[in-house]
Amino acid sequence: MLNARMNRILMIVAATVLTIAVFAGAVNGSTSVATKPSLENVREFAATPHNISYAIDGGVLYAGGSYGWAEVSAPEGIIAGAVAVDPHNAETIYLGAANELALYRSTDSGRTWLRVPLSDQLVGGVTAIAVDRAQRLVYVGTDTAGLFRLRDVGSSMISGGHLRLDEPVLDVAAASTGDGMAFARTRTQLYRAENFGLNWVAVDNLGSAPTALAIADTSPVTVYVGTSDRGLLKSSDGRSWALANEGLGLVPGSRLQVDALAIDPLQPDVVYVATSYLYGSTELHQSPVGVAMSTDGAQSWATLHTDRNVAVADLLPVSGRTGAVYAVTNVSRTPQPLGDAPVAPAFVADVGELAGPAATTNLVAWFVASLAALALAYAVVNDLRSRRPAAGQPLAKGSVRNG
Repeated sequence: MLNARMNRILMIVAATVLTIAVFAGAVNGSTSVATKPSLENVREFAATPHNISYAIDGGVLYAGGSYGWAEVSAPEGIIAGAVAVDPHNAETIYLGAANELALYRSTDSGRTWLRVPLSDQLVGGVTAIAVDRAQRLVYVGTDTAGLFRLRDVGSSMISGGHLRLDEPVLDVAAASTGDGMAFARTRTQLYRAENFGLNWVAVDNLGSAPTALAIADTSPVTVYVGTSDRGLLKSSDGRSWALANEGLGLVPGSRLQVDALAIDPLQPDVVYVATSYLYGSTELHQSPVGVAMSTDGAQSWATLHTDRNVAVADLLPVSGRTGAVYAVTNVSRTPQPLGDAPVAPAFVADVGELAGPAATTNLVAWFVASLAALALAYAVVNDLRSRRPAAGQPLAKGSVRNG
C-alpha cells in the first residue's frame, strides 16, 4: 500500500516537472535570437581581432562572421546606430543608440547592458564609437551634440570631456597602444585629441577635406586619412602627413578621392582602400576605380577589385585573412565579397556560442524534461507491477481469472 502511494506521488512530481520543462523549452525556442547566413543592410561594422565581429544590419545588432550571424539582444526600444568592441575582450561591447543620445555598454556579450546618457538636453543619436583600451577611454561621436569622451572605470563610465561641433561626427578612431592617439572626422574637418581627449584641435594641414579615417596599432601608431582629392595620407604623430598613393593611380593633374578605408585588426599592416577619380570644377563627376590592398602599411598597393560603375561606401575586412574583404556600395548595403572573402556561407556555425543564454536555457530545459520523462516512465512501470498479483496469490473478490 505504501509502495503504491509513493509511486503515485512520484508520478505526480515527474509529470509536473515534465510539463514545466517542456513549457520552458518551448518558450525559449520561440524567443531565441534570430540567425542568418549573411548580412543584408549593413550600416555599421566593427571588425575585431577576435573570432566574432559585430555589425548593425537594419538597426539591429548582429555578431558573427563569414560563417553566419546571430542577433544580439539590444536594450528594448533602441535602434542600433554605432558599435565598437574592446580589442582585448570580445565580451565588452559598446552600442550607440541612433534614436537617443546614449551609449550602452555590455561586459557579457550583450546579455545585460549599462545605459550611459550623454545629454538630457539635446535630441539626436550616436554615429561613431572608438575605444582606447590602454587608457580605458571611449570616444562617442553624435549627429547633433559633437564628441564625448568617457572613462571606463569598470562598474560605471564617467564623462570627462565634450567637444561641441556644428557638424555630425562621421568617424572616430583611437589607438590602444597607450599614447592616447585619437581622431574624429566630420564632413569638412579632422580633429586630433590632446591630453588624452580632454582637449581637441583642428588638423588644418591635410590640404583637402577628410573622407575616411582609420588608426593602425603598429609601432609607432599609424594614422590614415582619406581625402577628397589628394588620395590617402598617413602619419605617425598626427601632425605631419605624407602621401601614401604609390600604386593607387594618382598622377600629376589627377584628383583621387578615397571613398572607404579599413584595416585588418589582426594584421595592422594590411590596409584596404576604395578610390574614385573626380572630374570637373563647378560640377563634380565621380568615376569609381575599385579597391586596392596593401600588406606593408600603405607603402605600396595592389589592385584587389575593379569596378568603374559603382562607388564603394564602406569596406568590411575579415580579421586575419589577407585579401578577404566585403564591400557595401552607394547603391546596395548588402556586403559583396572581394578577393578571398567567402562568397556565401552554407550554414550558420557556432549558433550556440552566438545565441547566448537563450540557447543554453533551451537545452537545459529539454534535458530536465528528458530526465522527468524517464522518472515518470519508471513510476508508471512500478505502479503497474504493484497492482499485478504475484504468482499463487489469491485474486481479489469479484475478479475472474482467464484460462
